[in-house]
Amino acid sequence: MILALAMVILPWMGAEAGLAPPGDGYTDKGLHILCFAGLSCLSLWAYRSRGGRIMAVLLLLVLAVGIELVQGMVPNRQASLEDVIADIVGIGLALILLRHWSLVRGMLFERMIKADRSGD
Repeated sequence: MILALAMVILPWMGAEAGLAPPGDGYTDKGLHILCFAGLSCLSLWAYRSRGGRIMAVLLLLVLAVGIELVQGMVPNRQASLEDVIADIVGIGLALILLRHWSLVRGMLFERMIKADRSGD
């Protein structure tokens, strides 16, 4: 349900003329990376099979390009290859996180346990 909602909201936000992020281009690229990393994590956790994950990544790539094509047709917005690259970086970060999730999770829990013991 959350994944479906995100897949609808993200393209809508990209097509809205008044929702362009303020500030410099770095903020925009950071938002692209963050949004696509989050969307990729949701997608990759939703599809456990290898084929399902490959399909999810391909659909995310199509979504990244599609959003930019739509933005190119919206007044006060522009399509950007750099945005697509930032989206791909977000997808890549999610793939790395998922691949090493057990290691990351173990490190996080180890720190929590140490912090809990030192607080006693």
